Amino acid sequence: MKAERIRSSVLGFWTWAVPFLLLGWALHLFHIAGPSLRGDEGFSWMVARMDVGAILRFIWEAREPHSPLPFLWMKIWMMGAGDSEFTLRFHSVFATFLILPLAGVWLYWITRKPLMGAMGIALVGIHPYIIWLAQDARPYGTLAFWGLFQSMILWRALRANRLQGWIAYGLASALALYYHYAMLFVLPLQGMLTLLLWRHRWRGWMLSAIAIGIVWAPGAVFAYHALAPYRGTALQAPPPADAAAQVLRVFTVGWTGDGWPARLAVGGALILAGSAVFRLLRRSRKTGIWMLGHLSVPILATWLASQGRAVFAPHYMAAGLPFWITLIALGRWGLSALRPSWLQVIPWWMLAVGFAQSLWHHYALPQYAKSPPVRELVSFLRQKVAPGDHILITFPDPVFPYYYRGDIPWSMLPATQPFHPEEVRERLKELAQRHPRIWLLPVHLPSWPGSEEVERWLVRHADLLEVYPFGVLRLMAFRPLPWALQEMQRQEARWADGVELLGVRVEPNHPSHPGGLLRISTAWRRWGAAPQEHSVFAHLVDEEGRLVAQDDHPVGRGEYPPWMWEPDEVVFERFELRLPVEIPPGRYRLRMGRYNWETLIRVPVGDQDFIEIGTVEVLP
Repeated sequence: MKAERIRSSVLGFWTWAVPFLLLGWALHLFHIAGPSLRGDEGFSWMVARMDVGAILRFIWEAREPHSPLPFLWMKIWMMGAGDSEFTLRFHSVFATFLILPLAGVWLYWITRKPLMGAMGIALVGIHPYIIWLAQDARPYGTLAFWGLFQSMILWRALRANRLQGWIAYGLASALALYYHYAMLFVLPLQGMLTLLLWRHRWRGWMLSAIAIGIVWAPGAVFAYHALAPYRGTALQAPPPADAAAQVLRVFTVGWTGDGWPARLAVGGALILAGSAVFRLLRRSRKTGIWMLGHLSVPILATWLASQGRAVFAPHYMAAGLPFWITLIALGRWGLSALRPSWLQVIPWWMLAVGFAQSLWHHYALPQYAKSPPVRELVSFLRQKVAPGDHILITFPDPVFPYYYRGDIPWSMLPATQPFHPEEVRERLKELAQRHPRIWLLPVHLPSWPGSEEVERWLVRHADLLEVYPFGVLRLMAFRPLPWALQEMQRQEARWADGVELLGVRVEPNHPSHPGGLLRISTAWRRWGAAPQEHSVFAHLVDEEGRLVAQDDHPVGRGEYPPWMWEPDEVVFERFELRLPVEIPPGRYRLRMGRYNWETLIRVPVGDQDFIEIGTVEVLP
């Protein structure tokens, strides 16, 4: 009779579990290749392309804070499956997806209720942060898997106290440590829990811990070598309240949930998890302490480690994430005595609102994508480049070479750190003399100084043809000096302050419409001493000379006055005039001049105080 009840209970569990597993699998795979790879994913791809010896040397020499094992596993995966976005992320999806059945089994173990196990599977399957981690070619989703799996192995070993259980725990722990160093936080916790809750099993745990230490000794050498000097690239520890708020939000709705729906979901999650903890501590103290410990220690340890290092980031705490989700799922059990019964549903609706918003943001809205649209930028670039062009990037982002595998040469400036401005400028001069068009992808980050110097030099010494926005990224096309002047309308205008205008290019070169934008590229040179900086006006006037639109600023935007220019140095400046939406159709004239911005007195140019550089036709 007892065996029949067990079979019936197990059958009931899987009857509920299978549909939720299929739903979770679908959500984990849906839109997996939608966003471009982010920088860290590109880094994993770059390292995994190396041979095995090179991977180990790189990890050691670069003091890479991640274990070699994820890169080696990705290499093996790429050898069989390729390196498309789908395949790079799928290996993470597979390991993270295993959290679903594990969560279901864990909840079934501690409640013996099939529906509770199914609740755990469903909640993990639709959890926004689990899906985000699963669709990321990094080891953090797998860290969440190890956090739950390894603890379940120990739970069974403690209850059964059999040799095979302790061997399984030792192997799982060693493999988890080889996969991610953050599992170091978990082992001391488990030793304390064993001593506190299963004192008679302490010897078994100690022997396992010794075996784990022996097996993991090579990994420990790598870990110490990398982590001892590591200062981090995330955040330093925020105040406790801010830290708790950030972790609660991310652990509940992920990075893509925000605003009042996220706050509502966090409130619902706290109610559900709080009721579960209250009931667990009353009904099964061991289980409650076990789950609270495995949830809180990764968070607390990361926060403490970030007091002196920039390592505060929720993904480093992912080993505790499954316990937060399963505590929320247990809220159904924790609130089961609440009356009237309709009150039990309110926290779930609160949670559902936040989940729905976060998943909608994740799947449908580009502004919430985990990475800028590098793939789309590179696809556009491949269509635009021509023989003779050169592509410049300003940051060592491995995502660019992942997507760009074309024939047009590309390079990075600054090429090394610390950068030397003189070397960067000499390299830019060399490129400007050899290539009729330079494409620049500027990324300005404190971790790689000098990128601003590259963009600044090109803006001053080449004609900026166009700026193409791609989310937070910009793709800039420049025409260097020898070719830029050939495409410009030549000018011979010398102002009395020692500065002359060599050429002008007005775009668009066809009739404009109200609300349109006029772009004026200009090339300047110093012909005299030029002891004073003057502002330049670009005015659009009607037939009666009335001002219609304007853009006034100095050449160099106040950062590069004429007295700093070298003899015969040509400096480019760009002006933009927005046409009024109410501008009448007709022909308008473009005027340009120089003036003292303090006195507004114009500088003579010949016998006038301005020159006309073209006409603009405006259509209705």
